[in-house]
Amino acid sequence: MTASRATITAMHYCIPPDILGQEELAERFGEKAVANIAKLSGVTERRVADPGVTSVDLAECAARRLMEAQGVAPESIDFVLFATQTGDYQLPASACVLHGRLGLAKNCGALDIGLGCSAFPYALSVANGLIATGVARRVLLINADTLTKVIHPRDRGLVPLHGDGAVATLLEPASGEAGLLGFELGTDGSGGEHLMIPASGARHPRSAETAREIEDETGSVHTQEHLQMNGPAVFQFSIRETPAALKRAFEKWNIAPGDLDLLVLHQANRMMLDLIYKKAGLGPEQQFFFLEKIGNMSGASSPMALAEAWRSGRLKPGTLVAVAAFGVGLSWGVALMRLPETLADCSMASVEYAPQT
Repeated sequence: MTASRATITAMHYCIPPDILGQEELAERFGEKAVANIAKLSGVTERRVADPGVTSVDLAECAARRLMEAQGVAPESIDFVLFATQTGDYQLPASACVLHGRLGLAKNCGALDIGLGCSAFPYALSVANGLIATGVARRVLLINADTLTKVIHPRDRGLVPLHGDGAVATLLEPASGEAGLLGFELGTDGSGGEHLMIPASGARHPRSAETAREIEDETGSVHTQEHLQMNGPAVFQFSIRETPAALKRAFEKWNIAPGDLDLLVLHQANRMMLDLIYKKAGLGPEQQFFFLEKIGNMSGASSPMALAEAWRSGRLKPGTLVAVAAFGVGLSWGVALMRLPETLADCSMASVEYAPQT
């Protein structure tokens, strides 16, 4: 028997304990520059994974906490989806690595989704399809990234914005009016070069030349092996395409902006979020911010904000929520959901990473 759609039944997230604060950043980039960036971005602290801690480590931490808190047996999970762009290996897939670490059943599917900032709505659509078609009844979705490992430590534009983290989301068949109600997904691959690690695959293999440090006129340093961002282009893309996607989504779903109880956005930077909320016609009571103390965590950012809204009591039974995420690709996605009448207790959804014993 198949369900018409899936619903989110639990969420937990894991963040590294180490904090990169403003004082340390000021020593690296100068107090004035750091203060100016914080004023625009809204980020004052970032969670940074230790050198030996990977996306899979953080994912395992979040997944185990969720499974323990909700009484989910490993053998009851039918499929694990792992959305990341900072996997442990080029191969095998991080989903397979996590599958083994969690001791999941051999008849449990495992699949990586190689998207960044927009990954959560896309991954939700995949999980929804698995459940709606009867392929799976219980899906464990992981969004995890350790972007700080692919950003040059002297990159003035990117270091102050980004952090590391992982989110585990449990999806099961929906009942009643609850569940994932619709998706609006889009891509502009012609803009992929605006957010890219040039020497990160077969197109441009790593070499002595790609490792050469390049310093620009501001003193910011990068290499071809680190994340590079055309800030103005990405900013304009985000404030153009995201409100447009939301408008199309609202029309498709036959709802008005005011019908939403909450719109959760990819936590890119505060100025960008303010503009998107304004263009989309959402009031302060429909907005949620969770980037000041953690930073932009790429694909983990929007699910972590949703989980924190749940943990902090902003989400209630029956709440109508949209999640919009946008970025690397260039890519964007919107997901609409109504939360179940019986919400799991996510008051302890947040956990700091510690090695498994």
